[in-house]
Amino acid sequence: MLISGHKSDKGLLRENNEDALYVNDKVGVYVLADGMGGHEGGEIASNIAVGTIANVLSSSIVLPQNKNLKDIVHNALYRANDAIISYRKNHIELVNMATTIVILTFYGNVASYIHLGDSRAYLYRRNDNLIQLTDDDSLVMNMVKQRLIGKDHLRNHSLRNIVTRYIGTANLVIPDVHQCEVETNDCIMLCSDGLTNMLTDEEIESILSRNNIVGPQDMCNLLVDNANKKGGEDNISVIIIQNK
Repeated sequence: MLISGHKSDKGLLRENNEDALYVNDKVGVYVLADGMGGHEGGEIASNIAVGTIANVLSSSIVLPQNKNLKDIVHNALYRANDAIISYRKNHIELVNMATTIVILTFYGNVASYIHLGDSRAYLYRRNDNLIQLTDDDSLVMNMVKQRLIGKDHLRNHSLRNIVTRYIGTANLVIPDVHQCEVETNDCIMLCSDGLTNMLTDEEIESILSRNNIVGPQDMCNLLVDNANKKGGEDNISVIIIQNK
């Protein structure tokens, strides 16, 4: 059985919230997006992406499993990308609107996930602790992989907000869907970079380690509250799903 919690907050410095969420425990579909583009563009882009993807997945994921999950997810991403580009054509002032995305689906004890940008998925397992499932599609992550900078620079580098993959581009490149087995009481967390830019993995792990005491919603509340206490420099969004 899946139980989840979620919270999205505009943070302390931003005027509006450009993040968007979708949570559906019944069919095991979860989507989180962090909009980009300034003005109202980011907010519109993230909501278009989440709404489109949620509609495709929630209506398709419950079909017999002889349908290819990869095809379903990729179709949802292409449709979201087309929807953002179409909207942008009619609103020249939103020429830069786009969004990151991270998607998680469950079938039995297998979690399938895919992302574009720097919104992340993590697995918390008591014995293995916190495991980052996704690698950021970002300029600074490319620099880390090329050994130009150390991984410890990821959170504070001046170029950390430049993403290299996102929804809302004519040159969309979609990666493969990845999978992991989820054991009883494991938690998977999806989040925007407004959380991970404020809290270290150790601080996040400390809160998720309370999963035997508090539920997913309380953990989401604690994470967002702590990110705001650290400065709340960006919108902060979190989804936590626990396999009970």
